[in-house]
Amino acid sequence: MTESEELMNKYGEPLRYDRNFKGPRQRDRSCTDVPCLLLFALFLAGWGFIAHYAITHGDLNKLMVPTDSFNQKCGIDSSVLHKKHLFFFNLEQCIDPLVPITGCPTPQVCVESCPTQTFIWDTMHDSLSYEELRSRLICLTDEHKANIRSKSDMQRAIDQNLCARWYIKSAPFLNRCIFEFSPQMCEFIPSFLLKGGRSRRQLMLMPGNATSEPELQAQAMALSMSQALVLPQSNGRLEPVQEEPAVQCRRRLNDAVIKEKMKQTDTRLAKMVGNLVAHFYNGTHDAQRLGEEIVEDLVNSWSIVLVACFCTLIASLVFIALMRWLSAPILWFSIFAVLTGLLVAIYYTVRQYIFWEKTPTVPIHGLNLQSTVKNVLQNQSTWLYLSIFVGVCFVVILLLVIVLRKRIRIAIALTKEGSKAVSSVFSTVFFPIFSWVLFIATIAFAIGVGLYLGSIGELSFRMVQRLNEAGQVTNEPCVCEGPAINYTLGSACDPQLFEKHCYNKQASTTGFFQQSQRVACSQTTCSFLDIDNPPLVRWAIFYNIFGFLWLSFFISAFSDMVLAATFASWYWTFKKRDVPYFTLARAFGQTAFYHLGTLAFGSLILAVVRLIRLVLEYINEKLKKYDNAVTRAILCCMRCFFWLLETFLKFLNRNAYIMCAIHGKNFCTSAKDAFNLIMRNFLRVITLDQVTDFLFFISKLLLTAGAGVATYYFLANNPAIVQLHYRAVPTTVVVIAAFLITSVFFGVYSTAVDTLFLCFLEDCERNDGTPEKPFFMSKQLMKILGKKNKLPPRQRRSK
Repeated sequence: MTESEELMNKYGEPLRYDRNFKGPRQRDRSCTDVPCLLLFALFLAGWGFIAHYAITHGDLNKLMVPTDSFNQKCGIDSSVLHKKHLFFFNLEQCIDPLVPITGCPTPQVCVESCPTQTFIWDTMHDSLSYEELRSRLICLTDEHKANIRSKSDMQRAIDQNLCARWYIKSAPFLNRCIFEFSPQMCEFIPSFLLKGGRSRRQLMLMPGNATSEPELQAQAMALSMSQALVLPQSNGRLEPVQEEPAVQCRRRLNDAVIKEKMKQTDTRLAKMVGNLVAHFYNGTHDAQRLGEEIVEDLVNSWSIVLVACFCTLIASLVFIALMRWLSAPILWFSIFAVLTGLLVAIYYTVRQYIFWEKTPTVPIHGLNLQSTVKNVLQNQSTWLYLSIFVGVCFVVILLLVIVLRKRIRIAIALTKEGSKAVSSVFSTVFFPIFSWVLFIATIAFAIGVGLYLGSIGELSFRMVQRLNEAGQVTNEPCVCEGPAINYTLGSACDPQLFEKHCYNKQASTTGFFQQSQRVACSQTTCSFLDIDNPPLVRWAIFYNIFGFLWLSFFISAFSDMVLAATFASWYWTFKKRDVPYFTLARAFGQTAFYHLGTLAFGSLILAVVRLIRLVLEYINEKLKKYDNAVTRAILCCMRCFFWLLETFLKFLNRNAYIMCAIHGKNFCTSAKDAFNLIMRNFLRVITLDQVTDFLFFISKLLLTAGAGVATYYFLANNPAIVQLHYRAVPTTVVVIAAFLITSVFFGVYSTAVDTLFLCFLEDCERNDGTPEKPFFMSKQLMKILGKKNKLPPRQRRSK
């Protein structure tokens, strides 16, 4: 039995000619995998019901309850049960893009209500009485405020940051006290501040003669933003500014706030970069300085980076259009360079082997890594094994190139065809934007539903003790009676019962008046633990995760099939100039009208496998603390197996979508036909896959390196445009961005090549070049295969 007959028995007979076959343009299509589409629609409807239930029964306020500096949930924990709002000592330190990462550095305390008036200690401590000042004072704890008995105590507490130095009239927003500026505030900002006539120290010595709320707010902002409101000249001196109208003054204030926040953000970024560099750089001070210089270079060169990214985008589009001429030189030059490099490596390793064989040496007796490396490199056996390995690699690659040279030429020709197809339907390059929008919307929806579901349930609390400044647990003798008599440290508790029936036994007085003399526990609290979700809600969260996976894979599959239908229409058009207009729009409508069920089927399979992988990762994370070697080995094997399974299914699904776009059959039939077609041409598939991957990698590498080199030399030759400490900083950013941009565009190119390859394989099996069954492939492909179309003279001239 011949090899071709054996392949036919295993993977079916080659496709036969069909005079009615027109590829994706054929009219006799029908809806595929309708049950899967109905299942997907029902699933989405169920997801929508869960979203509606989550929004109506959930309460994001449970998740957004503010937490003070002592890790107490305002309005929930027992010690702050009646204090629902969070007050910030210095709110401007929280207006920072890095706050979600680093946290707000200012002290935060729970209060019963947000302040209804402005307070400025530096201008009010002489004009107001002790009682009025104490009533306006906001401190970290009630104990700190109780210890204040004079203005000197106030000054000491404020200097130690135990009490707020100033604050502005605030209004609650998400239970957080936010400044409530008066519209007239800007009119009261002193003109000397805008002119830069006085320092911040002089401002703090101003008499507290402000009477109205806008004047007080203006003084508070003047104290906090004095440096940002001053305009420096180029010579370093302050530029005098004339008094401006109220509208222009408000704009000046807004600009000053923005500039101040940007300055603080740059400083914090510099600290983060400095801390990161400190792990690889000797000297904390030098690392901090290096971090500041890196951030400064990023801020100064952002326009150069944007221009370089735009140029990379244009270069990528042009490069794809030129691949029809560049693919062959790039590939053959790369193969020649690899073989030449291996020959040089063989020569060098053999030379080193001969040298160390004739040179007797004594091993370096050291325990460090450098000594070990030197001993290995001075060992003649090392160079012998390396020379054998490099020689085997050279022989294998050379033989593969000789044996597969014809298939390599086919792969190169198909990449050229892919370039023609993408250039012919240029709108396909920008089609991934549609998929990104849908994917971002899916992420936002899934996160929103997950947050609402996570907020459904009863709040659970635990009795805990605070940590002192040294990080040690306090030993407060907190005793509970009555309904709370069973409360112990670490056990569940109720904040209201804890507040009523728990007290500090040591601080409380005993005797007849014990009930009225009890002192509440200050270091022991009934603190919020988490939200106890009901079982049905947990299943709904699981449903939400699976819905995100299924819909994400569905969107990716839809994009693949639309592009495949577009490029297949281009291939199966005999005269390429007759490719219909709006090919991409026709492919979009055809996929949306006929084949959503097929996409739902394929994406469902991938979603199930991905969910299994997530479950295995969760189990692996939970079992880490047990450190069982057998369990870890089993989990490792299972994770590896399902990763391989998902990779294979992605490959199979991608080709199934291409066959469905061409023939309009259901998922199983398309997957079987694609698999059989690939297996009947296994060597061609392997060659094309490796060649195209290598070509695309080299192309992305060339474009990325070109963008980086061009940016570096532009900055080096034009120092007057932008002043930088290190030209490598913006160059590195450009290189990363360029690689991402080229990956997006070459993803479309890769889909085009894969689609045209399956069309080419089917064209080889279905047609024979006769006038009744002409080939649709290019003349170059027919020349490589030694075939040609036997067309009538008139048709040959009109082609």
